Amino acid sequence: MPMATVLAKGQIVIPKEIREKANIHTGDKVDVQITPKGIVVTPIRKTYTEKFKGIIKGKLSMKELEDLYAEKS
Repeated sequence: MPMATVLAKGQIVIPKEIREKANIHTGDKVDVQITPKGIVVTPIRKTYTEKFKGIIKGKLSMKELEDLYAEKS
């Protein structure tokens, strides 16, 4: 069973095999919840347009880009 150690600032490192299986990468956000069974860490998935944020320069907001993508789907 993979284990993690809590560091001085309350940080933990998610073991590599778990990160790979959960498709978690550097900079990804996770949701942390306390449940009756313990602590649950869930990856927060980016929308299609959020994945490309900052790549294309323009004057459209994220909402406008998502609306355009939704129209084409």
